[in-house]
Amino acid sequence: MKATKRFSSIYASLAIIMLLILPMTVMAARSSGEVRKDDPNALFNTGLALYQNGKFKEAIPPLRRLLDLSPNDEMALVLLGTIHLQIDSLDDAEKYYQKTLDINAKNIDALNNLSLVYYKQKRYEAAISELLQSLSAQPNNSDTLLTLATIYSEAGKNDEAVATYRRLVQSDPKSAKAYKFLADVYFQKGQYDEIIRLYKNADDQISKNADSLTNLGFAYLYKNDLNQAAKYFNTSNQLSPNKAETHYGLGIINRRQANLDAAIKEFKEATVLNSNYTNAFQELSISYEDKGDYLKALYYAHQVLKNMPDDASVNSRYQVLKNKAVDYYLRKGSQAYLDNDFAGAVTHWEKVLKLDPDNANAKKFINTAQSKFGKDVKSHNSSAESFFLQNRFQDAYREWDLALKIDPNNQAALEGLRKLKSKKVSTNDLITSQGLDYMKRGNVKAALEEFKSTLKVDPKNLVAKQYVDKLQNEQKNESEKFYRKGVELLSQGQINEAITNLEQALEVAPQDQRTKNLLYKARTQLRDNLKALLARGVELANGGRVAEAKEKFTEVLKLNPGNAEATEYLSKLTGQTTRAAVNKDEIKKLYYDGVSLYLDGQNRRAIEVWQKILVLDPNNPEATSSIAKAEMELKEMEKRGIKVE
Repeated sequence: MKATKRFSSIYASLAIIMLLILPMTVMAARSSGEVRKDDPNALFNTGLALYQNGKFKEAIPPLRRLLDLSPNDEMALVLLGTIHLQIDSLDDAEKYYQKTLDINAKNIDALNNLSLVYYKQKRYEAAISELLQSLSAQPNNSDTLLTLATIYSEAGKNDEAVATYRRLVQSDPKSAKAYKFLADVYFQKGQYDEIIRLYKNADDQISKNADSLTNLGFAYLYKNDLNQAAKYFNTSNQLSPNKAETHYGLGIINRRQANLDAAIKEFKEATVLNSNYTNAFQELSISYEDKGDYLKALYYAHQVLKNMPDDASVNSRYQVLKNKAVDYYLRKGSQAYLDNDFAGAVTHWEKVLKLDPDNANAKKFINTAQSKFGKDVKSHNSSAESFFLQNRFQDAYREWDLALKIDPNNQAALEGLRKLKSKKVSTNDLITSQGLDYMKRGNVKAALEEFKSTLKVDPKNLVAKQYVDKLQNEQKNESEKFYRKGVELLSQGQINEAITNLEQALEVAPQDQRTKNLLYKARTQLRDNLKALLARGVELANGGRVAEAKEKFTEVLKLNPGNAEATEYLSKLTGQTTRAAVNKDEIKKLYYDGVSLYLDGQNRRAIEVWQKILVLDPNNPEATSSIAKAEMELKEMEKRGIKVE
């Protein structure tokens, strides 16, 4: 499914384009004198009235009686043909139209309506032949031209369709429908400059209506001229604010500019205006995935799945996204725990259980953490009391602060802070000291939060201000390091590794627009590469070229080791699991085994397990940061005389 497809389909069916109604020559009732049972005019009028009231089958007997009396009555024959066309009795409809043409080969109504019979039977060449005969009699009939052009398109004769639409535009320059359909053929052919020329040469009534402006917006969007595209979409939106396609186009522009919040707003508006707008739901899912909000990404992916339940790529993406979400929240919880954000850790792990209620890791982590919380709070409070009695106020503050990170409403810890205050100990100094303590332990993020807390209550605290500036500069340097690594990896074609580094850069500096733009580019490149490789792999597999297909699916798994579709195809082709998939699963298992050991207080063993990851993936960021934090914690505990495993 194309992620940026403009409309579900711009083509209306011929039943709408050329409404199945009788031309005015037939629709008018015929004059009759005294009403008699065998009067042809009375019989015709009876049949016509029943037809107009939707009583198609009841209309047939009086018209057949008329033909018994007057076998060559063209109007009765055409009306009978049209009634049978309405009730999908196509063979009978064809019979009546053919008989009309036997009588009068130039009967326009019979020629046009017979083309509809052939169209419904998918006999496109026959339909085209009838319409060309009709046009020989009425060369500028706009309904006939529009029908002919549309059938050309349906038959895959795009050049003939374009020529016919152009002819229609020339014969009826104010036909918005003609311009719309001609533009769509150009979209199908990727001729965006032709669309721009088409509307630039049209009169104001056409070129300045909302549909035309929206089409111009998409033409410029596909030419990657985002400024011009935005100009036309915005003008269209001013004229007609309720066009879902216009909001969709504005959403695409914002997403390409990495303005995800603005993009999401536009895509949501598109789905409000059109609740079946599958492509807008798809873009919402992708945008939320790019923001790291996997729960919302999954919600909108599910909306796509509801609309396209049998689409293999949609099903595959939903499952891959679900697996990514589970892994993401497991990792976020683990990182939060390592950063002493215990409540945040449990919150992330609880999100895992919403997605996967039987997830063993999440259950184990939550149970272990919660069973430790009570003991840890008690231990921190006890240590704090001991430090307080020794006038080691900084150490006391640190322990009570840790207790409150686990249990923000813990009364013993809150009372401890009140005792510090009663001793006239400066809370700001303590916070500053705690920030320094975090710095020693290598936790820059927590240190920065502590110093910022000091500045909130004491904006003139020069020490805190200096450290905020210092740490923000460190973060900037760290972000720059990840960014440059991402640029390097992307230039080498290592897209996944580039994305990991750019995500790290954005985590350190969330507002950096340069990183957002490059991350969008990398993710788009990854999606496009995966799509092309998968399509080629499937094509090769279906063509019996197994070895080449295996190469393509293996390339997919190098870019996206969890890709369900590629894994399934490779399994069918070889009966084996790829090394890339095995490594990914092994790394994931080792990481969470280490987290489990860390939660149990077995820091040394956790480090040993995480070090095994670096053998498989030397640049793995989670393993590297987890080892650093666990080692820093070990050193701190050893300084304080605490024995750890």
